[in-house]
Amino acid sequence: MTNYAETDSQLNVATQRSLDAAASAAEGYHRMLAHVRAFLVRRRTFLGLLAAFILVAFARPTPALLACGAFIMAAAYLIRLICAGYLDKDKTLVTGGPFGWCRNPLYLANLLVVVAFGLMSGRLIAVPILLLLWLATHAPTVACEEDFLREKFGTKFERYCRQVARWLPKPPNGTGNGSFCWKRVIDNGEHLNIISAWIVAAMFFIELVK
Repeated sequence: MTNYAETDSQLNVATQRSLDAAASAAEGYHRMLAHVRAFLVRRRTFLGLLAAFILVAFARPTPALLACGAFIMAAAYLIRLICAGYLDKDKTLVTGGPFGWCRNPLYLANLLVVVAFGLMSGRLIAVPILLLLWLATHAPTVACEEDFLREKFGTKFERYCRQVARWLPKPPNGTGNGSFCWKRVIDNGEHLNIISAWIVAAMFFIELVK
């Protein structure tokens, strides 16, 4: 979930448009790239879960790395929880709260989760590999979502892009649009994401104490 449209149907529409545009290109290379892009966008959640279970299977956790990773993950999911409380998905362009600091705070939190899992596994080589997976799945996703929002909100979204950076957080100039609501946290399913993440963390802990 991000400030951008996150429902599978809407993302699939945006991805399909990318495929249609590539299909009309003369060179097959561009068509292939569009298919790869579509696959990464549609299957990013599955790929993330697959990577997590592979990490658990090959984990060699240490107390220090497990504690460090757990601390980073706790911070990441605190950020995600706050973002989910602001996110009025598919209805309004949220520009307040964490979305006033950067346009993708949820995806930045995902980046921290990736680092946390790599550290908790005890396999430090996993960290750069997971970062590459994060980049490969999140970059095309954001591109599709930006296309969707640009079409839906027009000049309002363009103005938001000029005022707030895509990735690099900085203090907002104003309050922005939106407010925190616990009901949105539940509606956006963030409690399920938090539970799932800590189940994986518990698996790393079990590997440590075996």
